[in-house]
Amino acid sequence: MIKKTAGSALYVRLMGGLGNQLFQYAAARSRADELGVELVLDKRYVQRKAQHTGLAIDHFAIRAGDLNVVEKRTFSEIKLRMARLLKRYIRPIFGTYWESSFNFDQTVGEVPCSSMLCGFWQSEQYITNPQKLRLDLVLNAPFSATSAAVAVAIEGCHSVAVHVRRGDYLKDQKTMERYGVCSISYYKEAVAYVLSQVKSAHFFVFSDDPAWVKEHLPLEERCTFVSCKEIAPQEDLLLMSLCKHQIIANSTFSWWGAWLNKNCDKIVIAPTPWFDDQTIASQDIIPHTWQQIKK
Repeated sequence: MIKKTAGSALYVRLMGGLGNQLFQYAAARSRADELGVELVLDKRYVQRKAQHTGLAIDHFAIRAGDLNVVEKRTFSEIKLRMARLLKRYIRPIFGTYWESSFNFDQTVGEVPCSSMLCGFWQSEQYITNPQKLRLDLVLNAPFSATSAAVAVAIEGCHSVAVHVRRGDYLKDQKTMERYGVCSISYYKEAVAYVLSQVKSAHFFVFSDDPAWVKEHLPLEERCTFVSCKEIAPQEDLLLMSLCKHQIIANSTFSWWGAWLNKNCDKIVIAPTPWFDDQTIASQDIIPHTWQQIKK
């Protein structure tokens, strides 16, 4: 790791669950590598909010440090909130670059060191060195025994990850209006397409609502349900990535499961539109090599 000296670091605010944290790390790490400086993570928001996956990015072999006392004062919470309120009128302010929309922002490539990136940065286009980033996104510890057994099964067949995310989207009306959930027709069409290309496909289902999947998606003996309390979120995501193909939800979690898949011939199917709220730009989220099916 590059030794941090005054003015020789880039900072990034972590927000949301593991998928969002990985996007934030990827964009900031890419820019920090271009600048030749250390990356420093601002974990205060995630630690305070304690969202569904918690601070899961720390389980990966990332190249990043933590804010020290002086840096916490430099990027105080009040300054970050003020910068967010003023982002449409002036940027940067207080050394902070707030994301202004969900479109790819090419000005991130001009952000100088000593700056704080605040946003979600949900586009592959921010990743300037994919090979180098993939080396960071491995776990610090071996799989648990449960996950290791699943990994063996995944690697021993024509595996297809299916991510069905419903629980947290359905529980909150504002979240539901913003994101929506993938319909059963989306999954049936995606499964039918995969089977037309991979005759002996076996589906590994990752879901927070397995009962719904069992009732509505008849995969029968072709199916193994993976997600359970014994498997941590970071292991769940990497198990997805071990599958040869992916059918993802409108979720950054399974986005990363698909992106980290090393199979050169992988089939990735993603839902469109990504957001039910059509005022949110999303054209840069799904890589052009992935296939899209109506959500």
